[in-house]
Amino acid sequence: MELKFIAIEKVIEDPDQPRKVLDEAALSGLADSIRQHGLLNPITVIALEGVDAYRIVTGERRWRASQQAGLLEMACIVRSLADETPEKMAEQLVENLQREDLTPLDKAKAFTQLKQTLGATNKEIGQRLGISERTVGYLLDLLDLPEAISEQIISSPNRPADGNLTEKHGRFLRQLNDQPDLQAHLVEKIKGEKLSADDTGKVAKAIRESPALADEILSSPVMELPSLLGKRDETTFSAGRGMAKIVEKIPAMLEEIKLERASAADLPLLEEKLTVARKAIDEKLAEVKAAQR
Repeated sequence: MELKFIAIEKVIEDPDQPRKVLDEAALSGLADSIRQHGLLNPITVIALEGVDAYRIVTGERRWRASQQAGLLEMACIVRSLADETPEKMAEQLVENLQREDLTPLDKAKAFTQLKQTLGATNKEIGQRLGISERTVGYLLDLLDLPEAISEQIISSPNRPADGNLTEKHGRFLRQLNDQPDLQAHLVEKIKGEKLSADDTGKVAKAIRESPALADEILSSPVMELPSLLGKRDETTFSAGRGMAKIVEKIPAMLEEIKLERASAADLPLLEEKLTVARKAIDEKLAEVKAAQR
């Protein structure tokens, strides 16, 4: 590795940089500092083969801020492509992941890169970063969400979400991936009513268990869900009891069939009808048993 001054125009960004969203206000502040004091810490780059250019390894914010500050060249620690072993690439990813300003989605994408680079498991990634295997899994789950939703998710440790989507909100929203319209409506409900993640979980569960009431669930305050779902349960229970009453009449109806009054010529037809009825009863009984599983 060597330290040299390189024209900013010859430095290019890393397409695999985990951080995709930059805080413009913070970037402007860093640019002001560079104008006053210069670039205090060099960035790390790799010399590309066959072209007079360098790719950023670490320091993209400093590079962008230096451009805003009007610098024509900047101090760079230059590494060669030979240094780019899977382990070195993993070290770079870990360094980027330990920054606090990465969004949850950026972290999830970086975890995926790390798994591909090293063939690492969720547990091994957690050990490298000092976080739990479960946390790694939760963040990777965000990649299952539509990107329009996952890119809105922020970290919110130990403070109210205040209408923002957090990682925990994302876990509950993911349960509605097969119902994108309802999922999008729930996102708006979270923002409009500033739902906590736990309340979001209650709404998502209610929608899954009572899809026919989804519109009512989404338009009702969370505190009214128990009474709304209670009416559903009461209606379902009443309907079930009504059906049971119908079935109760079958034995009495069969008792009305007096075989001594039937002629021998009528018996084959009666047998046929009873066989059809028994088949229908057996099929319905099988449906009842299947519904209880």
